[in-house]
Parts: sequence; structure tokens; C-alpha cells
Amino acid sequence: MTESNEVILSLKHMQKSYGNHQVLKDISFDINKGEIVTIIGPSGGGKSTTLRCINLLEEPTGGEIDFHGENILHPGYNRNTFRSKVGMVFQQFDLFENKNVLENCMVGQELVLKRSKDEARKIAMKNLEKVGMDPFIKAKPQQLSGGQQQRVAIARAISMDPEVLLFDEPTSALDPEMVGEVLEVMQKLATTGLTMVIVTHEMGFAKSISDRVLFISDGVITEQGAPEELFDHPKNEKTQKFLSNFRNNEF
Repeated sequence: MTESNEVILSLKHMQKSYGNHQVLKDISFDINKGEIVTIIGPSGGGKSTTLRCINLLEEPTGGEIDFHGENILHPGYNRNTFRSKVGMVFQQFDLFENKNVLENCMVGQELVLKRSKDEARKIAMKNLEKVGMDPFIKAKPQQLSGGQQQRVAIARAISMDPEVLLFDEPTSALDPEMVGEVLEVMQKLATTGLTMVIVTHEMGFAKSISDRVLFISDGVITEQGAPEELFDHPKNEKTQKFLSNFRNNEF
């Protein structure tokens, strides 16, 4: 982990409502270059919505998101530039079913980053090797296990050279025996200096990988801090109650 004091992303009083239902009430935090931030909390508390607002899959209804000091919600801001710098790994892998593993990792590079086929192939191969999926380059997604698909999705995301990589519960759709292989890949990524924001329900993983942990409940950040502090000495009653549902040996 190579955390610096350079703020890449800054969320300021971000809100999100669906009609009269306010999912995010007031979310404010900074993400520093090289920092690993994990977000934990109860289902429906606003964790995934926070992530989806950061990369504009959902449009925030209030507040601002600053990327290198510029508000990306400003009408004049070029959102495509921002989207090309912020990658996302989803719960359900979201691979192109009609393309093989290698093509899945090349298509975004060619279309968005305008890389040549040769360059895209070289970068895709390097990243598939990183996640242990280089032997499967000709396979289609449906021929792979869930864990293998998620590792391809990670290789695809890092092939785009993102400044920030968002993970939305990357292991929640996996069978228990496949969770470890994906977490291992993420642990390795964390040592490369990549800035990562991870929504997860894997408490032991969150404690071991994070520079900082945010607990989001009822649309607000109830508590945040260093992992040892938040997991071992939670101050807020909601955090205490949530963590008491996990056996101590889980983290």
C-alpha cells in the first residue's frame, strides 16, 4: 500500500433519492492516491449506491464529487474522461457473453483508449497472467466458474489503467470455495499502489487489506477509521451491533 496525501476523489455532502426515498443523506469523504478504502455496513444502508454514484451509474441528487479538484457533476465537465479513469468490478461480473476471455479484456482498450489491437492484446495478456487466467484466453464466460469470471473482470478493469478501481461486493455472487481466489487477486492488487474502494461483506478481508474502513448505515457514514480501531474498538452503537453479528474469529 503506497498511500499518499494527494486527494484523487472527494465526495462532499453527496445525496441520492429515488422519489421520496432518500438512500444517501450526507456522504462526505476523500480518497487519497494509493489508498485502499473499504465500505461495510448493513444491506440497504447505501454502500453500493455510494459506489454507483461515484462512477455515475447513478446520478447523485445533491452534493458534489471532485476528481482532482474538479466537480464532475458540473454541467460543463467531460464525464467520458472521468469514466475512463475510474474502473468498476461488479457483483455479477458483467462480461460480454459473445466474446472470449481475451476479447473481453481488449474491447474497452480499443474502443475507449483507442489502443491498437496488438497493444491491447499485450496489455490484456499481462493482466490475465496477473490474475491466473492466461490459460483460458479462448474460453467464453459461460465455460468458466464464477471465480474465474470475476478474475477476468478484474483483469479487464485493470487493463484500462484506471486511477481508481471500485469493487461492488465482488464476492457476493460466488460459491464459498471461490471467494478465496478472488480475494487473493485483490490482495495482490493492493500491493501495486492502485487506489481501490471496496464494498464488501468479508470482514476479515476488509480488516487485512484496508488503510481505512467506512461504516455506512441509513445513508450516512456512521463511523470511519483505521481497520484495527474500527473492528476492535467500534465507538458507534450501530457499528458495534453490526460487528457483533460476526464471530470474533471472522476478523
